[in-house]
Amino acid sequence: MIKTASLPTIAGALLAFGLSTAPAQAGPNRTWVSGHGTDSGACALAAPCRTFAFALTQTAAGGEIDVLDPAGYGPVTINKAISIVNDGVGVAAIGAGSGNAITINAGAGDSVHLRGLTIEGLGTGSSGILFNTGGNLAIENCVIRGFAGGGIDIFPSTSASFSVPNTIASNNPFDGIVIAANGSAVVSGVLSKVITNNNLNGIVVRGDLTTGASLNVTIADSEASNNSTGSGVAVDSLSGHAATAVMLRNFVASNNGTGLEVAGPAILRVAHSVVTGNVTGVTTSGGGVINSYGDNDIDGNTNNNTGVLTPLPMH
Repeated sequence: MIKTASLPTIAGALLAFGLSTAPAQAGPNRTWVSGHGTDSGACALAAPCRTFAFALTQTAAGGEIDVLDPAGYGPVTINKAISIVNDGVGVAAIGAGSGNAITINAGAGDSVHLRGLTIEGLGTGSSGILFNTGGNLAIENCVIRGFAGGGIDIFPSTSASFSVPNTIASNNPFDGIVIAANGSAVVSGVLSKVITNNNLNGIVVRGDLTTGASLNVTIADSEASNNSTGSGVAVDSLSGHAATAVMLRNFVASNNGTGLEVAGPAILRVAHSVVTGNVTGVTTSGGGVINSYGDNDIDGNTNNNTGVLTPLPMH
């Protein structure tokens, strides 16, 4: 059985932290923030603002907030299409000892792009990034750690897509990354070059909260390690809920409680991956299926349990 908390309860509580009734405002397409800035004016390059939250109010929908220097820029609730970008100036941090660091309540057609951020929960923050609504979410080159409610929580109630490349979710007492569509949302996305380390579960994909047609996730060139209480990757669904399918390729699941786990009528397809050093290598329950393309290394676990694998031919 997948060891994770009740997501409807968590999602409702976390949504309460991030709801915003502030209307989107017109402004320039590009604004800037700096550790030496002031939250006033239009956040121009010559007079940058101090926080992401204020800069968001001064930036046009679809625009970009750029980081000029290393600093902490504070939590933000995003209610429109926006890019928040740190292109290598140093650590652009968001610390959230309570609530969420970034809450996304954008429109159904809005795209949100987050790049180069270090997001800290200090052991007590709720979620690093909570995605409630929006059309597309991209999280790139970010580090998210120390959140009690999860590093990245992708809980859209509207149909959406997402992409998470080159990102670390670590040291979260709950889960590293959770993907759990709600309502009737149809959700698809890709995690690539992602590391989930020292969480309860590394990556969780849940289709049991939506009646949408499908929940499809691809995970490539990634790692889930030292999630010693739970699973490296856990996938589940329920009858009458989203058809849930996950594809793993070039994945490493090591030193977890369970390497790969599938519960309920969900499918996990595994190719060219390594599962080792776990208490249980792979496991299924409740009609869950793990399809193996026959080129995986599943060995060195206390219990490999490879008998649950369903072979698939290579194409």
